[in-house]
Amino acid sequence: MEMIYTLPFFIRNDEKYCSYDLDLAHRCFSSLQLSDDVLVVLYNQGCLTNDEIEDFLSNYRIRTIMIGNGENIGIAKARQLCFEYIWENYSEVPFICEIHLDMVFTKNWHIPLVDFLKVSDEPMVSPGIITSNGELHPINKGVSIGKVPMEYKKLEILLNRVIKEEIWEGFVHPVIHKSNILQEIGGYDYHFLKGKQGYEDDSILLGYLYYMGTRTNWKPKAYLKSYVYHASMAQRMTLQGKEEDFNLNLRGLFYQYGGYGFKFLSKLHKNDDSFQKLFENVLKQL
Repeated sequence: MEMIYTLPFFIRNDEKYCSYDLDLAHRCFSSLQLSDDVLVVLYNQGCLTNDEIEDFLSNYRIRTIMIGNGENIGIAKARQLCFEYIWENYSEVPFICEIHLDMVFTKNWHIPLVDFLKVSDEPMVSPGIITSNGELHPINKGVSIGKVPMEYKKLEILLNRVIKEEIWEGFVHPVIHKSNILQEIGGYDYHFLKGKQGYEDDSILLGYLYYMGTRTNWKPKAYLKSYVYHASMAQRMTLQGKEEDFNLNLRGLFYQYGGYGFKFLSKLHKNDDSFQKLFENVLKQL
């Protein structure tokens, strides 16, 4: 086994959203089971019990290991505890993948990315993604290629049609990490990231930037030889208290990496000036 998946498993406790989330999970696992040798370490974030999740997962040909007991402890902490479980119990597995429930995969989508990492100095890599509104990320944000089919065979054809033998700068989920480097940078430090969501990706990108060395001008990469469907933010933006969580994690990010962390993030996110503005605000307060 070369790779283990990690997944914060969260079903919203609301009649309006519960069936929608279960449908997301069904589409995710139905597609994931097509790949070879799949093992998923998932953290139960709620609102189903562990028994209910196990019953749900019994419908799919996927090996799973469940940790957590249904409490929403936040994305960063849930993912970190999945990482730590893998490091403790599967230290020989070289790659760790982060996925979300709102994703759909083609068979063995990960193989081109794993092969890329085997011969590259890169610590991590993403595929390209197609979002629910038909945008291709990271190459064409804001531009839709048209309506995305929901029927799997048609979606599979679309995902295979847009692949290219190209590497682009940019970061999206899913992402595949080299496990040993992820462990060396520490993963997600939830002592700083106390909110349930927000800026966890920026935290880990800075960890990789410092690991690779700022002199290298490192940026995350996407290898477009593989594409995944990712609805993108399909659950997160409906949660109550999200603004407070984002602000809490932004403060934690500043405590962890300081003003220069914002400065470096403005370079990592070349089309987003929000971190440059945050850096300038820090300077004004001195």
